[in-house]
Amino acid sequence: MTTDIKDKDFDTKHFDAREEVVDSEARGYVDPTVVITPEVDARLRRKIHRRVLPLLCLGYLCQALDKGTITSSSIMGWLADVNAKGQDFSLTTTILWCGIILAEPLANQAIRRLPLAKLLAGGMVIWSVLLFGLGFSKSIPPVLAIRFLLGFFESLVGPCLVALMVQWYRVEEQPFVGTMWQCMLGLSTIITSLLAYGFFHIQNGKLKSWQWLHVMIALISLVCSLVVWFLLPDSPTQASWASEEEKTLLVERVRANNQGLKNKTFNKAQMREAFTDSFTWCLFFLAFFNTLVVGGVSTFGGLLITRAFGFSTYTAQLLNIPVGVFQIILYLFLGWLVKKLGETNFIMIAFTVPNIVGTVVLLTVAPGPKTKGGLVAAYYCMMVFGACYPAIILLLSRNVAGQTKKSVVYAVMFMGWAGGNGISPQIFQSVWAPRYLHSLHIHLALYGCFIATCLITRTILARRNKRKEEAAAAVAAEAGEGAGKNLHAFEDLTDLQNPDFRYSL
Repeated sequence: MTTDIKDKDFDTKHFDAREEVVDSEARGYVDPTVVITPEVDARLRRKIHRRVLPLLCLGYLCQALDKGTITSSSIMGWLADVNAKGQDFSLTTTILWCGIILAEPLANQAIRRLPLAKLLAGGMVIWSVLLFGLGFSKSIPPVLAIRFLLGFFESLVGPCLVALMVQWYRVEEQPFVGTMWQCMLGLSTIITSLLAYGFFHIQNGKLKSWQWLHVMIALISLVCSLVVWFLLPDSPTQASWASEEEKTLLVERVRANNQGLKNKTFNKAQMREAFTDSFTWCLFFLAFFNTLVVGGVSTFGGLLITRAFGFSTYTAQLLNIPVGVFQIILYLFLGWLVKKLGETNFIMIAFTVPNIVGTVVLLTVAPGPKTKGGLVAAYYCMMVFGACYPAIILLLSRNVAGQTKKSVVYAVMFMGWAGGNGISPQIFQSVWAPRYLHSLHIHLALYGCFIATCLITRTILARRNKRKEEAAAAVAAEAGEGAGKNLHAFEDLTDLQNPDFRYSL
């Protein structure tokens, strides 16, 4: 049985006007009588944008750079230098995601208990060291071992960034903020492609061109980790640049999220609710179906451009730069649409259509001198579906409450994300090269599964909101309208339990 809104979830105690602060991070900085004027709110938001958002972007940029070096290296001679054969290249990607899947439950419990910023920065330091090691590994066994460890410690990134975003930003601000740090995926593509293009000109040095790429990105990641360690606060109440009065304002401005800041106490009831909540599994399958496509296209993009479409390695690296720019534009456009229209699931369905069109073109148009430009354009169309992932993150960040429940749901969703990414390269079997037509047919089926899951997810959330509104109206009619709003924000209630919580569709 899946958990849904029942009458019992609206016990009269949930409408008690008195506030109980269970949230350990917010305790001492909660004041429901505070009135935050639009001018003060704008000033605080600008300050958070300056002090926090760039560091969130930096964390995601480094993760994307560290993880993406293999894709560029695959067309820089790396495959021959490590003696990769058959499915070895696919396995280097799959093994990374295996590390993430195994680590996600541990990572999310660590995030619930440990300082967020220090956890993120510590993970970044470890990635940097591992990437140095990857740059000097010249056989498949050590490559696989290092890629597994990279995945194990990169499991911290997504949940850390989502948790930090929820602590600092209101629900209505999260579409912009979430897409901003997700845009770093596009920026990483641009940076990696430019570095790879430059280093590929080094053909007779002591280090191979792909080794220089690994070393440079490892150095960038190491420097960024130190910046995050010293400048990113673990929570609004730990910000050294905020006064005591400002800390209270920072806490109160996210009260309406009804998600709290942090509570280290593990709640078994919330864990059970997380596993029996149908929305948890909707998130899992949304992430799973999305990355089953996106992961494979990203990993094999360089090989498609060179071996299937007939472009040189130099040109292939440069052709990836527009991909990065296109990703940034798509992510920003999606974030704007979500905020403007108040819809997420329908927008994800719309963003699936260009991928279907691009896939059909790749299936039906044979490569040749006259068609390879059009095939690259179709390949670019297949980047649109990747923008659905930031939208899935927004569904996660805005629709789950209760600290233990969040830690479980985050783990489940990111395991779906990692599972899809891990399996996706195996859809590209080497015997299907260079056009991978069977892989593209499988992708068409996955688009159908994704669209169906979007419709189911929206239906579940819309029904829950309707029942909450009906229950709230009934209580208001009986008890009057005098009770305050959002007085349960720091009681560590789940989204199902809190009568003030509303789902974003």
